[in-house]
Amino acid sequence: MKRSKSMIGSLKISVVLALAATAFVMGNPAAAQERQKIRFALDWAMQGPQAPFLIPHANGCYANAGLEVVTDRGFGSGDTVIKVASGGYDVGFADINAMIEYNAKHLDAKLISFFMIYDGNALSIATRKDTGITKPADLVGKTIAAPAGDASRRLFSALAKANNIDPASVKWINVAPELRESMLVRGSADAISGAAFTVYMGAKAGGLKDDNLVMLRYPEYGVSLYGTALVVKPSFAKAHVKALTSMVECIAQGMAKSIQDPEAAIDALVKREPLTDRKIEMERMRLSFDWSIATPWVRKHGMSQIDPVRMNKSLLEVATALEIPTPNAKDVYTDAYLPARSKLMIAP
Repeated sequence: MKRSKSMIGSLKISVVLALAATAFVMGNPAAAQERQKIRFALDWAMQGPQAPFLIPHANGCYANAGLEVVTDRGFGSGDTVIKVASGGYDVGFADINAMIEYNAKHLDAKLISFFMIYDGNALSIATRKDTGITKPADLVGKTIAAPAGDASRRLFSALAKANNIDPASVKWINVAPELRESMLVRGSADAISGAAFTVYMGAKAGGLKDDNLVMLRYPEYGVSLYGTALVVKPSFAKAHVKALTSMVECIAQGMAKSIQDPEAAIDALVKREPLTDRKIEMERMRLSFDWSIATPWVRKHGMSQIDPVRMNKSLLEVATALEIPTPNAKDVYTDAYLPARSKLMIAP
């Protein structure tokens, strides 16, 4: 039976397409197998500091690494820790000190951190210049407003100890999170405590001018505490070594990209949250880099290059402040899932 020229042509095209598809799959392992899904919970709402986490979605890093990462907003580090521990999420971005406290109370369900992102913790006290407060010692006898569960409030004793003041020498005022900055702006409190980027931007939004806003950031006043990191169940980590390493590499790449091209990060944020105020979130993101991520140590050594001496001091500080047993460093942080150090350098 003779085949028509059109049939022969169609067969040739089919063969070429099949060979091309085979070559693509062989040359792209990620395409040859099902993508590894990772449910990822952030620490807070999608704002400037969270924008770099959206870069790996925008530039295809996760997809190219064979990952299907679902990144959701968070509702505070404590909530993120609980959701990872319960299995609601596989990985979380949470304050390492919140994780340490959780571990102390749940010995059979401990988490571990594996990528330190906030080398400089975001704990802070914000005040007005007209109060005369310029250093932690000036807080003696003053009033500080904060939610009862605020991390900067709960860990205030670490700041007090580092500056030789009595933690009981300040008076705390309980206030709802949404009213905290207005208490400072109105003069209803001498100071407020909270995450540095949050209280700084909130106070400015409330009408406090830059030249009357004083930030007492814990890392600048002798507190060694590490900050926010990726946390995970050890069992999940051991079962997904390659996936977590690829995830770290993509996030580190996103951080570096956000420093080099901050507009790209905000573009990714706006795509996710269309009502974003670009100017405000750009400033908030830059503060997170300046104050917590791109510290002098990180610029020199790379992200998540832990100083053992500092880590041990940090663990003692958090244990003392929260009145829990001092944990062993190996139970708090592991570098087993980090890519090559060259992949963790974010700035010259």
